[in-house]
Amino acid sequence: MSGKAKPAGPRRKIIIVDDDVLIRETVRLALDHAGYYVIAVGEPERALAVIRAEKPDLVIMDLYMPGSDGRDLIRALKSDPEIAKTPVILFSGSDEAIDVVSGLQSGAVEYLGKPIDGEVLLAKIKHILKA
Repeated sequence: MSGKAKPAGPRRKIIIVDDDVLIRETVRLALDHAGYYVIAVGEPERALAVIRAEKPDLVIMDLYMPGSDGRDLIRALKSDPEIAKTPVILFSGSDEAIDVVSGLQSGAVEYLGKPIDGEVLLAKIKHILKA
């Protein structure tokens, strides 16, 4: 039998927020294969409601989406006591220092550039979730 065994017990819940369906689905499939329960959201205006309802262990979101800025979404998340401690990984095609710094200052625990390296993403997730 090939492939890695999925962890026993409840699966950690991760929400991905990205308007790009290819990136969203690629990350979703990789995380699902790694044993996580993944919810993918393509509309940033819907993301906060989904995060509030699902109370995930981690949120991964794009920095720049049409009509939305990941930093604003993080600030809204951090202002809600029920989900304020939810860690967020931001990712973006921009590796400009100002984007990285402002993303981390807004409350993200990590910032990754696109294209996303799956092994690096999984290592960061394991480190953040201590799993």
